[in-house]
Amino acid sequence: MNTEHAGNVGEESVRAILRELRGSVMSGFIRSNNLKLDGQSFQIDFLVLVPSIGLVNIEVKNWKGTVKATSSKKWQQEINTADKHYVNEFNNASMQALRTSGLLMQTLERERLNNWPIRSLVVFTNENAKVLRAKNKLAPQTDIILKHMLPNWFKDNARKDMTFNFSRGEFNQIKSCLVEHTQPYAA
Repeated sequence: MNTEHAGNVGEESVRAILRELRGSVMSGFIRSNNLKLDGQSFQIDFLVLVPSIGLVNIEVKNWKGTVKATSSKKWQQEINTADKHYVNEFNNASMQALRTSGLLMQTLERERLNNWPIRSLVVFTNENAKVLRAKNKLAPQTDIILKHMLPNWFKDNARKDMTFNFSRGEFNQIKSCLVEHTQPYAA
């Protein structure tokens, strides 16, 4: 399975969970293709509208093996097979999610739609993933969870002091804003 196909499989598994939660925990969700703002490209795996939180930008990873998540620029992935031990390095997914959230915020500001807090979240979907989070100064920049933890993450991060009522009109405005900034992907 190539990485693009693996990513699509992971995203579909998150989409299934979000569909189950729509209407109870969340108002809706939006996915994007390649977005561009001031020459910078980004993609939103899932932008979830959660009345008790605000906007949640979910970065989906379908990595397998043991992932060592830290605050450094690179994360390590270790995969053990019957005859080999692999170590791969990937860009820090928390930093990727935060970059996407920052560009999303700027995009919404341009359209005067930056009315909600934005939280970044990394979700691992592969059943064979084990995430080891560094602690203290080396801790990753965002929350990192496995996909089965998603419903509880929404509950655990709900704010009691504030609720955002996402209307159908606001949902459509956010979606239209993202569509306006969609650009064909250039390799």
